[in-house]
This record gives sequence, C-alpha cells and structure tokens, in this order.
Amino acid sequence: MRQALDAAARRRERSMLLCALADIAIFLVYVAVGLSSQSLTVVAEALRGGLMIALELLVFLLMRRIHRGRMAAYEYGAGKLEQFANLLIGLAMAAGAVWLAAGALGKIHLPSSAPNEAVRLALPLSLVNLGMNAAAFWALWRAGRDGRSVIMTGQIRTRLSKLLSSAVVVLAIAAAAWAPGSMLSLAADAGGALFVAVVMLGVTARLWRDSLPDLLDRSLEEDRQALINRALAARFEDYEALLAVRSRRSGTRVQIEIELGFAPAQSFAQVAAVMQAVQAELEALIPGAEVVVIPRPC
Repeated sequence: MRQALDAAARRRERSMLLCALADIAIFLVYVAVGLSSQSLTVVAEALRGGLMIALELLVFLLMRRIHRGRMAAYEYGAGKLEQFANLLIGLAMAAGAVWLAAGALGKIHLPSSAPNEAVRLALPLSLVNLGMNAAAFWALWRAGRDGRSVIMTGQIRTRLSKLLSSAVVVLAIAAAAWAPGSMLSLAADAGGALFVAVVMLGVTARLWRDSLPDLLDRSLEEDRQALINRALAARFEDYEALLAVRSRRSGTRVQIEIELGFAPAQSFAQVAAVMQAVQAELEALIPGAEVVVIPRPC
C-alpha cells in the first residue's frame, strides 16, 4: 500500500524537483555558451553543475523512496548504493578539477585562447544563475528549516555553496567580458576556472568524507563490545547457549547480530520475552544501535 504524503514531505519534494529542473536548464545553456565563447570558466561551471545535478537527482529519488516507505531500514537513505554513488561522483569531480586546473594553467600562456566576444552572453547568464541559486536556496531553506530531514539539511548546505560559488563566477565572467580577447580577459577566465576547480575539490573531499566510512565497515570498539558482553551476561540464565555475536560499525551506524540457543521445552512467549529483553538492554546501552536477536533450537 502506498504511504500517504504529508504537506511537509510534498513541499520538500516539490522544492528539490524545481531546483533540479532549473539547474538542468541553466546547465544546457552554460554548455552552449562556454563552447562558443572559449571561456574555460563557463565550461568549468557547466562541468561542476552537471556533476552536482547527477547527485541532486539521486538524492531526490532517495527522498521519494523514503517518503513512500520503501526504505524503512534506512530512514534517511544512507545505504551502500547512495554512498557508492557519492564516491563515484566525487571521483568524477576530482578528475574534472584536475583537468580544469591543467587547462587554466596551460591557457594563461596562450593569448589566442582568450574568451571571444561571445563571453558577453555568459554575463547575463551567470547573473540569472546567481539569482536562481539564491531563489533555490530560499525555497529549500523554507521547506527544510525545521531540521527534521537530514537530506534537506544537506541540500541546503550544498545550495549555499553553489550560491557563493556562482557569485565568484559572476565576477570572473564580468572581468573577462570587459575586454574580450585581451590579457585581462584571459587572466580572469583562467582565475575563474581555477576557482571552480578548487570548489570541485572541496566537494570531492566532502563526498569522500561522508561516503568512505559507510563503505568501509569496521570492527566495533572494545568498550562497546564490553557493553554487549554485559547485556548478555545479565541474561545468561534465560537462554541455553550463546551461539554467535556479530557486530560492526558502518559509518555512524552500529549493527549487532546475536544468535541465542534455547531449550525445546521453552515456550515461544518465553523465547520472545528473552529476545526483547536482550534487544532493549543493548539499545539502552548503545543508543542508536541496530540490534537483531536470532533464536536457535539447542
């Protein structure tokens, strides 16, 4: 059965979808103007925007699944698939940043590669992009200011970085458009491209920092393992055997799986009561832990 959406969820989805559609529209125009004007800054902004659109669409699809109850195990969409996608987009960002930096440093020695007259078309385009980012930031902030959605909070921070980046890009394009074909135009264009490359490297670092811990499972710390032993020892008279204890930390999530052996004579009610007691004890000792207790005949 499809889960009904409340008004807040609809506002979040609508604001993210409208922002993504606006980004796609401006991205297509940026590509056309960047190629025709020889402006590396415009091409850089298009490259950065295209990769961020891919991430934005992924997050939007995850939010839709969460709102419709299709990812109950991951309330905020923090699954391996999402983190792997973040890692891939981060790799693409890093490669793009290196390419842009190399292009900007190589271009500064070639006066003939300065942006041509078409760069003046990029100036009103960049101003439109700045206004769109400001409007999108305001819409996202209004939809997610309650802080109840981790995804919306992340999107608000991402949009704020886009807003600040687009403001610097406007200044770089304005300087390049002041005298197309000149050394001033060439230096401004190279400087703008280098700035975008630095922003992309910053985004890469953030994506890797957020995704790698979830992709690299780690053993649980000794103090938390001691808490597991403490909970099991407190109930050792209620079960016949401790068959297995598996625990791990994946990012910020702690996952614990315990197999307990029960005598055939024990009733289902008794077994269920012991399982619930062990689970409740562990969840109290390790807040936020995902605890699974599996009964086995012994």
